[in-house]
Amino acid sequence: MRDLSVGRLQIVWLTMIFTTFLPFSVIAANEDDSASSETETLQTKSDVSTPEESMLRQISPIYGFQALTVAGQEIDATYIEETFGKRHGAVVLLHDQNEQIDSSGVVTTLRHHLPDSGWSTLTVSLNFPFEPDILLSTSLETTQDKDSKGLSAQKTQTEDKSTDSEQVASKSLPPISNQQRIEAAVAFLQTKDIKQIVFIGHGQGGVVAVDIMNTIAIPIFGLVMVGTPALATKEQLLSMGQPILDIYGGQELSNVSKAVKDRKIEMKREANTNYSERKIDGANHDFDGLQLMLTSTIRGWLKTSFLEQE
Repeated sequence: MRDLSVGRLQIVWLTMIFTTFLPFSVIAANEDDSASSETETLQTKSDVSTPEESMLRQISPIYGFQALTVAGQEIDATYIEETFGKRHGAVVLLHDQNEQIDSSGVVTTLRHHLPDSGWSTLTVSLNFPFEPDILLSTSLETTQDKDSKGLSAQKTQTEDKSTDSEQVASKSLPPISNQQRIEAAVAFLQTKDIKQIVFIGHGQGGVVAVDIMNTIAIPIFGLVMVGTPALATKEQLLSMGQPILDIYGGQELSNVSKAVKDRKIEMKREANTNYSERKIDGANHDFDGLQLMLTSTIRGWLKTSFLEQE
């Protein structure tokens, strides 16, 4: 009888323990399921792109992007209409080697700010042979030689695989010269009835501008060279009758500074009054931190050369 009472008491205690802790285990399980469900929902939302986001990824981030068709091919360019309310003309901006139509620095600053003064801007992608912008010390060159030997086999295999496709592409789509690119840019401006066109070239873009101005059939009214190295011949400038502005920085590359000084001496010797030179103290080749000073200098020269004489 006593054993029966003890057995009943144990059953009662077990029942009480079971009923006490069962709800907590159910709640914990529900919380785990809920957390798992929320995690899956968040992951699903993060993986899904809205149509608007997909569309934005496909839109060019370059303001004023304007593709130009040249010899059946499209080349990158930008065009920004003047915002002054009265159009004075347009400037064609030619970027430096290893730069692009919207690289941060000289060209981008000018193309965005000159429209405020009544000058529409057009930049066009130029075709330069690639040259790395790296100066190597003797030790680095030695290390590079060792590394290049180890990679030569891999490079050869890669070149072999791409040769056929490159040959096919070159046959079907011949390379577009800088002459063709700039002529297409000028023709585009003519469709907008813009008569007064000025070239502004940065670095090697200035060299290209001089070359084109001596050969292009359409009249170009002026030239601005920004940080431009030596030209092919001194006669290229001497034969020009248009206003010319030669700008460089106080911290410019040594070869550029020498080239500008040589041009100044030669133009003075020839009594060329259309040529003027400006030095911006503290500016490097890209005019970092002094782009607005560069813009102000060019804006003032444009006003003096083309507007005050009207």
